Amino acid sequence: MTTDVTHAEVRALRAYEAGRRKLATMVAIPLLLPGVLAACLGARPLLAAAIAASMACMGWVFVWRGRVAGRAVLPGVVAGLVPLGMALCAQSLGHVCTGSECYSLCVPACTSGGVIAGFVIARLGRHVESPIRFWALAGTMAALEGSLGCSCVGFGGMVGLVLGLAVTLVPTWASTRRGGAHR
Repeated sequence: MTTDVTHAEVRALRAYEAGRRKLATMVAIPLLLPGVLAACLGARPLLAAAIAASMACMGWVFVWRGRVAGRAVLPGVVAGLVPLGMALCAQSLGHVCTGSECYSLCVPACTSGGVIAGFVIARLGRHVESPIRFWALAGTMAALEGSLGCSCVGFGGMVGLVLGLAVTLVPTWASTRRGGAHR
């Protein structure tokens, strides 16, 4: 009788793990699409492909692991659409000229997109089991996706995106550490 139970437990565990891998794959494949689009439209297709591949791999691992990591993928990707969209819009506008000065809109768009993405992630992660871990993982996903648009500006766009995320997520983390956030 115990060998039947053990055999059934092994089969159930294999089926469970196969289902988790299938779900993770179903989530990870669409994460490649923004990278493919950025690779086709951008000047740096290899960088866009590398970022998209790392975003898909991280998304696969997060969903496969489940719990807080799995719940951070979708909010991170949705929040990452903000800096990506703002950077792409700024690229299409080019620059703004006032009098004798011309200013690029890309770095401010990446920074403000990072701030908005940080607000979205901070808001969505207030009531999760481990908010700090959620913010870190969702912030990573948002930074990767946003970098698809902000990387065209170079290092300044990436720094602006990360600083924008940090401006909102670090104070939220600090208030949670002090016990100021409600679960």
